[in-house]
Amino acid sequence: MTADPVHSLRERHLACCEGAVHPLEIAAELEASGIGPGTAGHYRHNDVFSLAEELHARVPRRPAALPVAEPESPWRRRAAPAWLAAALYLLPCLLLWIAARAGGAAPGEGPRAVPFGLAAAVLTGLAAAVTAGRGHCAAVRGGYALGLAALLGAAVAAPRANPEMAAALAAGMGAAEWCARWFRHIGWGHLDTAHSRAGFRTRMRPVLPVTVGLYLSALAAASFVALLLARHRSGAGDVAGAVAGADGEVWATQGAAGLALLLVLLLWRCGRQRDALAALLCCLSAVGVATALTSGPGGLGAALAGSALLWGCGLTGALLLPYTWVVLLRPESHRPDPDPDP
Repeated sequence: MTADPVHSLRERHLACCEGAVHPLEIAAELEASGIGPGTAGHYRHNDVFSLAEELHARVPRRPAALPVAEPESPWRRRAAPAWLAAALYLLPCLLLWIAARAGGAAPGEGPRAVPFGLAAAVLTGLAAAVTAGRGHCAAVRGGYALGLAALLGAAVAAPRANPEMAAALAAGMGAAEWCARWFRHIGWGHLDTAHSRAGFRTRMRPVLPVTVGLYLSALAAASFVALLLARHRSGAGDVAGAVAGADGEVWATQGAAGLALLLVLLLWRCGRQRDALAALLCCLSAVGVATALTSGPGGLGAALAGSALLWGCGLTGALLLPYTWVVLLRPESHRPDPDPDP
């Protein structure tokens, strides 16, 4: 053991120490390398966190790794991207509605509806690319845009899709954007004030349920308003009729699709781009399998009678929610982006 045992440790973990924006990141690296409470004493420290604090204080940050501290993030800072997302995702819905009128059938059917459907898919992909933010390579942003376009397209252009609910789901992407940015902001705040990984996890545990609750409430309100406006346009603007305008399966499908979209967006905004892309791929695969199973005239297709989107997004969301819970409780999932989104 040298006179300064921390020096050798500093050299072994120099890259991590230079890029870390908080001692919790260094503590995670040390624990991953096998240094725990029992071995921290060899470096003249009682625990791994105090050792990580010394390493964080000793090693200067790389200029590229210096965090850009987000201001107090007033509501209007998150409101502008939220309104932009709502407007961008509503435009493809409008094109699909025009497609339905042009084809005289459900969305996606009829020869004259095909150009509108293709234009809607392109616009949805562009909307996802615009709202994806900076700092990601073109391939990653392209995959994210295509995945979101396909998932929203399945929700909007499905044969049994409710046009009012589909429009509310697209507009709800604005609420999802706001909630994801709020969640990220809360994580950054706790990262600065937590004194240990356990303390950070304790502070963040209620944040994800609150975020999901806020978003689903906003989505339900938007869906109800869309149904009420549709009833009013038809000359029957009663509240009871608006609620009855969509059955339980439609409401369940709306919630399942919305939850899947929110979880993908949360992973993306918290720097888990690969996880977000994998979640999109799993969700689309599940929807495809559910479509194949529910399209049969009998047997398993009859037993699974219902919306393929409900089964696909519901099963994916049930598996993705606990994974997102575990991943986003980690401090390293809330590292401030050196090139934050506007």
